[in-house]
Amino acid sequence: MLKNCILGIYILAVVLVLSSCSSDDGDDRNCENCDLQGQTVELCDNGDGTFTLTAAGQSETITEEELEGITPAEYIELICSLGDLIP
Repeated sequence: MLKNCILGIYILAVVLVLSSCSSDDGDDRNCENCDLQGQTVELCDNGDGTFTLTAAGQSETITEEELEGITPAEYIELICSLGDLIP
């Protein structure tokens, strides 16, 4: 009987630990990022044809049309590559 009680407590503890590790922020956007001169630059897909570009604490919304046919990953790579050219 004691073994069943201990097993039940163990299973309950495992369930509680696993459920507490799930993401609670609800942010499942697809984001691309890179490091530009010590700052993270991030481009996240908002799922509605727009993207949020965040750098140095500032955010800007960019439309799919403004990406001009390149992927978000290519856009971020381009931003960081150009930024690396600046001394």
